Amino acid sequence: MFGLLIQHARWQGELVMPDDIRLETGAKCDCVCIGCGEPLILRRGEKKRWHFAHRAKTSCGGESYIHKVVKAWTAEKLIGQTIPLPPHPELDSPQGFCVESGWQEESNKDVNRRYDVVLEGVFLYKNLAYNKTGKLIFEVCYSSPKDDDFKLHTQKEKNYALETDAKVFYGDGQADFNIQRLMDNSGWIWFTDNQKLWVEYGLKNSVRDIVANWITQEFQGYKEVIDSQLTPLDPEWKPYPEKQPYTCYRHFGAEDKHGSSGPLKDYGFYLFDFMDRNMGPPLYFDAEKCWKNRYSKKTGRIYDIVFQGDFVGRSVNRRKKSCLVFQLVDRLGEHSDDFKQQIREAKFCVLEVDIHGFFSDGLKPPDEGRLMENSQWVW
Repeated sequence: MFGLLIQHARWQGELVMPDDIRLETGAKCDCVCIGCGEPLILRRGEKKRWHFAHRAKTSCGGESYIHKVVKAWTAEKLIGQTIPLPPHPELDSPQGFCVESGWQEESNKDVNRRYDVVLEGVFLYKNLAYNKTGKLIFEVCYSSPKDDDFKLHTQKEKNYALETDAKVFYGDGQADFNIQRLMDNSGWIWFTDNQKLWVEYGLKNSVRDIVANWITQEFQGYKEVIDSQLTPLDPEWKPYPEKQPYTCYRHFGAEDKHGSSGPLKDYGFYLFDFMDRNMGPPLYFDAEKCWKNRYSKKTGRIYDIVFQGDFVGRSVNRRKKSCLVFQLVDRLGEHSDDFKQQIREAKFCVLEVDIHGFFSDGLKPPDEGRLMENSQWVW
């Protein structure tokens, strides 16, 4: 079997190892291969580690055998033991799981989806009052990790599911199987690759933090404008004293820096007579500075994200210095009439962003188009 030592076999329906005292040496062991079901020989030599071997040449593949062995061992040999669990990225994080029973997919009739191994037992917490019964799932992977569909199903059902790297866990068959080795080669099945990208923008893994951090990091200038007239409230903002003051623009709402396409967002107003109405609304916004949680003395409110820059019309010479505000909401249309009236009186340009619509299921990478599709003017 490609140089692998067969360390597990079936004997009278039971998973056994070569050192089991009930087994006879050689062909009399009466054991069969977990991978192909063919009879095995038990070899107990002095040079090699004791192991099983096929009686004749076989097409039984290493990958198939290892996959089945790891599943069988996990389902049968962990019963009555406690599995230490790593912190979960999204659900609560029990310290361990006490296994009471387990089964493989072939005998599983209780779930709508077929899992490699399902263990039933008790999730253990520091506070014993929080202990709860539940299921711990193991998916055994040799070369094909679980896809996004499986991960989204895991999230929807809020399952505690671990994926085990069977290839590394089994190795060459020389190492002993134990719980620590299993957990060293297992990890939670949760975030898709694009969700992981999203999470990089969030410190607390909340949708609001992720969206806010993406907007500020993606669209603010690489170098800030030094402006003595404004004192940014963002403690992370620092000027660049070694550089001469200059503007580094990032653009909202235009496919190119000249604003030949647009508009920024379909306008329900003309930016308080930003330009002659015959010229139409601004096409895009040049962002220079950015603040999070910016306080306005004019309205007495704190706004989620504030960009300072220029609204630009059809001609790059048609500019108006102003601020573009992003308010993060759970759904569009959330702001009250009092808020809208205050915005009109202050002549602020405020876009509310549906954070859940923008984030969606986390499968699509963030971009400006998705931001604009899930935004609307507060006016």
